[in-house]
Amino acid sequence: MNLSTGSSPLPAPASAQGGRGHQISLGDTRLTLDRGGVRVAAWPDTTSMGTRIAALCDLASPVVRLAGGALISDLSLQDNLMLEPALQQGTVPAWLLPEIDTLFAQAGCAVDWPGWAGTLPADASEAAVMQVRAGRALVADPDVLLLDAAQWNDACIPPLAFSRAFSSRYPWRMLVWATADAARAACLRACLEEFTA
Repeated sequence: MNLSTGSSPLPAPASAQGGRGHQISLGDTRLTLDRGGVRVAAWPDTTSMGTRIAALCDLASPVVRLAGGALISDLSLQDNLMLEPALQQGTVPAWLLPEIDTLFAQAGCAVDWPGWAGTLPADASEAAVMQVRAGRALVADPDVLLLDAAQWNDACIPPLAFSRAFSSRYPWRMLVWATADAARAACLRACLEEFTA
């Protein structure tokens, strides 16, 4: 796989893209995409959550991406992260690795790039898998990044630390913690009160 970086410029802020002003419904939460922020969205069950998220991720605008799902077991963490841009463009956008690096460093969980090159998902730390999931979603330069709270281990990367890093790096993007667990939603809302109040 060609892991060289292309000469793509840094992606334009979403405020300069077509997603602004849209309203979308996510479980018990309605979002107006006129600015960034952090929210928690809860659904009554995982089926309705999965159906709604899949429909939103199929939209051309606004761009909504889920940081979740399985990694390809026989590809390294690095290859899992870079597979989609390499297939689409032939090279990895130049901005991708520094952006992911800065985001997770600010969240207090720096990326182990040398370790990713030879590590398969089954041998990876939980934090590394979470980082790859988020990185794959960020490749699309989303207006809304959805995090599957069921696949997020708060002990590895605290939601508040990640939310603060995300909002400082991407003030034009919306971060949504998605869950079908009412207790988890309440816990996240309490933890992220500075954003969701």
